[in-house]
Amino acid sequence: MLKTYHAGGLQQVTARLVSEFSAVSHSRVERCVSDTWRCAEHLGFEATPGLVERVAREHLQAMVKSEPPSGLGSALHPRTAGHDRLS
Repeated sequence: MLKTYHAGGLQQVTARLVSEFSAVSHSRVERCVSDTWRCAEHLGFEATPGLVERVAREHLQAMVKSEPPSGLGSALHPRTAGHDRLS
């Protein structure tokens, strides 16, 4: 049977990641931690706070790195009509 950790473990992980990822909203970090926890349990892993923190950190780093700098992404590449046509 899987070992379930109390909500305090989730709160501690969330608090550490919120302070580490100040550019990401608290609710987004909290959702990431919660989703990671559920995913690990669903896959049959022992969802320890350490495992969840490491996986959630990797996911948050990927989210931060994939965002366009200062909202310039849409200004640099405006969408034009028919931009996705091959001909």
